[in-house]
Amino acid sequence: MSDDFDFVPRLGKIRSQGKAKTQLKRLKRVVAKGRLSTRGRSSLPPGAVRHAGRGKVQAALARHWSNQRARRVIVKVHIARAGPTGAASFAKHVAYIRREGAGRDGERGKLYDRSVDEVDAKAFNERADEDRRQFRLIVSPEDADQMKNLTQFTRAFMGQAEKDLGRRLDWVAANHHDTGQPHVHIVIRGGNTRNAELLIDRKYITQGFRARAQELVTLELGQRRLREMAAARSNEAQREALTAIDHDIARSLTDGRYTPESERGGLSRFDGAVVNRRLRFLQTLGLAKRQEDGRWAMQEGWQDSLRALGRRGDIIRSLANLEGRQIDASRLHALPRQMNFAGEILGRLAATLPGDELRNGTTALIEGLDGRIWSIEMTEQEAVQLPKPGGIVSVGRGAVESKPADRTIAAIAKRNGGVYSEELHEVSDPASSPSFRLAHKRRLEALRRLGAAERNADGSWSILGDFEERALQADARRQRLTVDVRSYLSIEALVERHAETWLDRIDAQMLDGTAGPFADELRKSFYGRTAWLQSNGYSLDDTGQLTREDAERLRRDELEKAAITESARVELPFADTENWDQFSGTYSRHVELAQGRFAVIEGKEGFVLVPASGQKLNWVGRNVELNRSRTSTLWSLGRSRIHAS
Repeated sequence: MSDDFDFVPRLGKIRSQGKAKTQLKRLKRVVAKGRLSTRGRSSLPPGAVRHAGRGKVQAALARHWSNQRARRVIVKVHIARAGPTGAASFAKHVAYIRREGAGRDGERGKLYDRSVDEVDAKAFNERADEDRRQFRLIVSPEDADQMKNLTQFTRAFMGQAEKDLGRRLDWVAANHHDTGQPHVHIVIRGGNTRNAELLIDRKYITQGFRARAQELVTLELGQRRLREMAAARSNEAQREALTAIDHDIARSLTDGRYTPESERGGLSRFDGAVVNRRLRFLQTLGLAKRQEDGRWAMQEGWQDSLRALGRRGDIIRSLANLEGRQIDASRLHALPRQMNFAGEILGRLAATLPGDELRNGTTALIEGLDGRIWSIEMTEQEAVQLPKPGGIVSVGRGAVESKPADRTIAAIAKRNGGVYSEELHEVSDPASSPSFRLAHKRRLEALRRLGAAERNADGSWSILGDFEERALQADARRQRLTVDVRSYLSIEALVERHAETWLDRIDAQMLDGTAGPFADELRKSFYGRTAWLQSNGYSLDDTGQLTREDAERLRRDELEKAAITESARVELPFADTENWDQFSGTYSRHVELAQGRFAVIEGKEGFVLVPASGQKLNWVGRNVELNRSRTSTLWSLGRSRIHAS
């Protein structure tokens, strides 16, 4: 008999099949009445409904009949809502999963559905034009490389989901092979109030999808053997990423310390040995330290550090397929979003890679003046401001200041033994209004969700001595990145450009003490630019920068040249800014100049060039109205005024 054959039958008396069917019917009735539930009330994902959603019974049954030997599948779900730009964000995600390089051989991702191998993305987006939400799934079987056909698996998976939810779904999918693990992206229309919204129960989202995927993969490849399970867990002990072993360790921590299972029981000898191997490996990474009493002290933020290491491995694999500029992976340094970071990173945008694929995220690689290449995770809204690779950017988080509400809460708690409540606030400040005290309670509730405050059963709050510091750290974690584009053009293109450039505004002392390829190129370009300006008769002030008059003349000349080029392209006359107060037209595209990014707005009788930044960059293809005042230009989209610049 083969060593891999680990099934040992145990004979018992035959049970009544009728009784088993009765028990199954009873389980369905109990679940349908909501009697199988977990304690506490956790928050729902946007768009999910606790009781009215579809798939509640099927999710509970899948969980009840779960199999520890089933093939493992990671399923990530995000419910996207139509934002200010409507369903345009939905169409962006469909385009995102069809991007170049996602296919098996580096080709464009191919979109398919239940019956068509190449779906018309435009038709799918038009059907979803009035949808209120969109369900986005990533399905990643652990053994995807052993499966015969991911497309066939996806169709079977979605067919089973339709049976569970009792509804025909409108969906498209694309297979991705651009990472170390093949996976499938699935987009499901959420519908609207006119064509029946799709509401999925929370349990089916968190457990039902995964259980059905595991069932299908197990049906194709068979159950995992004990030897396979042991090998998979053993291999995780030395992975530079967050693993299932780390989750087990985190659940067993007491005051940030881990007690070996051999001393308190609970794990088999094999699992205990694997955990010990993992802890020793984390020690080599500086994330764990063994103490004299045999316990292990975990470094603060150790799980975030492992996530960053795992993401670094994904980036290195993506760089192998990156065309163009070669990037030295040994200089990569990750900046996790959870890390408190003050100041800025100034450098050249080396490349952009896919980031959070459920939310159209982007990973920006920025080659800094210190010689490092920083990988920074950005949201879709943050990344829209980035220039093309080669542009110069500054990325960072501003300083976080203490809020007056936090100081008030801390002061009241200090006078009342570390306890804050609305009643104590009223006693401390009788002149305070109910709405003012309510604002403090809402602030505490927000901090509680961030782990910086704790609410007692009687409605009061336990405030620790370092409450203000905790609140600052929580705000720093929430703070979004700020992207400041210093130059949309590369430094090579700026040296002899007839325009005012970023090189004309930098201070030469900024380059003192810098080292690395980018710093060397910047230093060379800076002195080359200075020599070019002097040879062409431009005046420099005492600091070595362009005089105000010459800078203004160069900006005007560059804009006039861009207007002539655009006029020939669109076959419309240019409307100079000085000649209009109101202008309406279509935001056709934008052009990138040395002085910034400009929107091309095409009207009936001409076009204009106006600076564009921020969320206005998402308005390409839409009608806009401009109202110019003495100091700014007001943009409006439709009838509601949105931005001013």
